[in-house]
Amino acid sequence: MRILALIEYAAIVIGIAGMIAGRFFELHKGFELGLFLVGAGVALAGIEGIATQRMGLRAADDSYEVYAGTPALVVGILLLLAGAATIGAAYLIADGLWGSTIAYLKNRPGALLAASAVLLAGVGVLLMLNPRGSGGLLWTLVVYVPRAFAGVILVLAGLVALAVGAWEFLDPRAFDDFVAKLPAVRDVARKARELVRSL
Repeated sequence: MRILALIEYAAIVIGIAGMIAGRFFELHKGFELGLFLVGAGVALAGIEGIATQRMGLRAADDSYEVYAGTPALVVGILLLLAGAATIGAAYLIADGLWGSTIAYLKNRPGALLAASAVLLAGVGVLLMLNPRGSGGLLWTLVVYVPRAFAGVILVLAGLVALAVGAWEFLDPRAFDDFVAKLPAVRDVARKARELVRSL
């Protein structure tokens, strides 16, 4: 097994064990330390994927070679984002700021929308890629076209989430006014559906 992969897996496994031990044996900051280690292992795999453009967390040097390049880069970015979020969560829980942060994100979800935009767009790009280089008419029609279509939808959803997050960040008052009007919009849509059914 590669040394770097061993470190990544060890951090994740030891972190999970630390979280379990911290919760069951009430070890001081044990859960938070375990969560930090899980995040560090995932983030390290992400950094490796970005730096080498080969999949992180691979046991052997020749594993997942069909995913080298752009797919590995996208997965690396997603792993780095997930690892950083996990590390951040560990710090927030350790400092007693988790509840206040969640309350803030409920009122000001711009950062959460931006993170979800990266996640949606990344998964969408992965669905649009064809890392195996598979060909043939049947493969294209049955597997690749539907998968690529789903990927396009996810990328578009990510762009919408990014635009809404930017709007919330740049003009929070207008965003709040829009959100406050959403129940009224739902009521209008419901009445329109009822009108159509009655015709």
